Amino acid sequence: MTTSKRLRRLAYISTALVAPACWAAPAASAEVVSLDILPGLSAGPTTQFGVGCTYLVVARTEALSGPRVDIQDYTNESVMFPEELAWNVDPYFSTPVVLGHKVTLWTPTAPGEHSLMAYETSAGGPIRTVTVNPATPLGPGCIVAP
Repeated sequence: MTTSKRLRRLAYISTALVAPACWAAPAASAEVVSLDILPGLSAGPTTQFGVGCTYLVVARTEALSGPRVDIQDYTNESVMFPEELAWNVDPYFSTPVVLGHKVTLWTPTAPGEHSLMAYETSAGGPIRTVTVNPATPLGPGCIVAP
């Protein structure tokens, strides 16, 4: 038997053994299991969230890495950095899921109730609703009015 026939036979056998394992492997998933909005150094008598102040939003996923996870403010009266900046260049940009966490910065631009949702698919995900009041940003902190 020639060397080329042996290599060809080895390729067929390895393909036959590896292919079923690939088909049986679970698909990558980054299903969102929790959503937190961290107020940082903000303070106020009724809420820690103020207009013009920036907060860290963290979505935790089941998998350590995975496909695109988005965080959306249903009121659309906010800025999500860095996504909204990057969307001017690439409308499909999304910061990656790293070690099971998707992180973004959220700055509400209007007072009232804001509902944020983190999701991977159209099935949705956890929703967090907070009340945002007028505020005075002071560097990394924020003084929120009642």
